[in-house]
Amino acid sequence: IMLRAKRDAAALGHVLVLVQAADTSSPAMPADFAAKLVNKVNPGDAGGMRSLLPVHVGMRIRLLEHLSEDKGLVKDTEGDVVHIAINPTDEDEVREARAEGRPAYLRHLPYGIWVRMEKYAAAPFCDELAECCGGIEPAESSHLVFIEPQTSAAFEFRKHKITRTSFPISHGKVITSTACQGRTVAGGVIIDAGCKDDGDVDSRWLHLYVMLSRAASSDDIILLRAPDQAFLTRGPPADMAARLRTFSARTRACRTAAEKCARKLGFTTVLRGAV
Repeated sequence: IMLRAKRDAAALGHVLVLVQAADTSSPAMPADFAAKLVNKVNPGDAGGMRSLLPVHVGMRIRLLEHLSEDKGLVKDTEGDVVHIAINPTDEDEVREARAEGRPAYLRHLPYGIWVRMEKYAAAPFCDELAECCGGIEPAESSHLVFIEPQTSAAFEFRKHKITRTSFPISHGKVITSTACQGRTVAGGVIIDAGCKDDGDVDSRWLHLYVMLSRAASSDDIILLRAPDQAFLTRGPPADMAARLRTFSARTRACRTAAEKCARKLGFTTVLRGAV
């Protein structure tokens, strides 16, 4: 995420802002524990928010939690950052970072992040914004959502009760194999096939299958740290292969029953078309 955010911010000419989550611990946490918590990769195990969130104007983000189910602002909904409302005490840091061409390390959480959400078009301030800021059409501002810092439910880390305050968002273009299940990724994917546990061959094969099948064509895939050909062609784990055979048998049985029913009802024309 950090590599992608740094590259994109530089390409777009925007300052990369680093937002540190504010954690409260009971009892007080030793510094070495706190350092390990900050380096925890999975936000799902840390209040649904990242310890350190890189964000910049133009970044594609996805929601890690529901904001409003009624309005379609649900988990995994994506949008684009259009403005970061920096706390005034951090404005000098952002100004210096821009001049020096480096990321800005904020000491305070921003007041909020303005995001343009494609699947939302019900912003209540469109007319007022058009009056205050000429040139902003209601059709454009209707997609704007102001995401404020949120405080998580308590979670446990090394026998400490933690609550985290930050933003429930992550980079929309960097996702795990688990989070990308069911998606078709337009424009291609870069897959890092590296594996933390090389001994868990079956699990690695399944994760790699999910990632490879996100693209519509093999021409749209760049594969990093790829395993050898023998690994890719070994086929699915034995348990999955057995389940696939069971599913295939059920499919054939259902098709046979459907054809029998169609003949009984006189739908021979439909059957000929299917054949």
